[in-house]
Amino acid sequence: MKVQVTGLQRKQLATYIEEKFPTIDLVEEKPDLIITYGGDGSLLYAERHFPGVPKVMLRNSQVCTLCANMSRDTVLQLILEEQYDIVPYTKLEAEAKGKKLTALNDVVVGHPFVNGTLRAKVSINGEQYGDEILGDGIVISTPIGSTGYYQSITRSNFQFGIGIAFNNVVRIVSHLVVDEETPIEVEVTRGPGIVAADNDEGQIDLSTGDRVQIRRSKEKAQIVHFPSEHRRFNLTAQSNRLPLGLCQICKKTL
Repeated sequence: MKVQVTGLQRKQLATYIEEKFPTIDLVEEKPDLIITYGGDGSLLYAERHFPGVPKVMLRNSQVCTLCANMSRDTVLQLILEEQYDIVPYTKLEAEAKGKKLTALNDVVVGHPFVNGTLRAKVSINGEQYGDEILGDGIVISTPIGSTGYYQSITRSNFQFGIGIAFNNVVRIVSHLVVDEETPIEVEVTRGPGIVAADNDEGQIDLSTGDRVQIRRSKEKAQIVHFPSEHRRFNLTAQSNRLPLGLCQICKKTL
């Protein structure tokens, strides 16, 4: 089993593994598994740089939605014994001006300045949804991302499909969740604008008339789950899902 460690404090964890679990083969290239040592942001970074390689999330942050509620030693021992499952998770793809971004959490189309207002139109399956949007922007989210920025806007989350949230808009418009095969388009009707994916610094600048196409990516993230672990976002096992309207983080009804 070839394992690579990523995260801001990866050297600290790598040293610990070498001392306590010397039979785990730590590598810098072509790993079988990647341990993301940190939180949600560390997972997003690892998925962007190593797409498709199974990720083990080991907590070193207060914000880590998919981290196992197990000790570090327990997780490492289960990795060593290969006692885990690999679960696929939906990703999104955003395309604009001939460039593409991929997101595990969400795609955000907004104004590049906090004191500016984005004007845009949103089309779903080729049909315009509502009137022109005036506000801070639009967030298009996966189920994993729905407990982040999407939830802070809508005060809700979801487990299947793609969520569309409208951030601080002037005219009231309903947030919605659509089937994951649904194509979504955002047209900037008055620029400037910007499109970003997850915590990727490689954002795309937009001008008046530019369009962003958002769709389900052909890629899937591979996240490691351990035996008896509560799978909050296991899209392959509907019997394990929490009821809609239940906060995935605090387990309380919204």
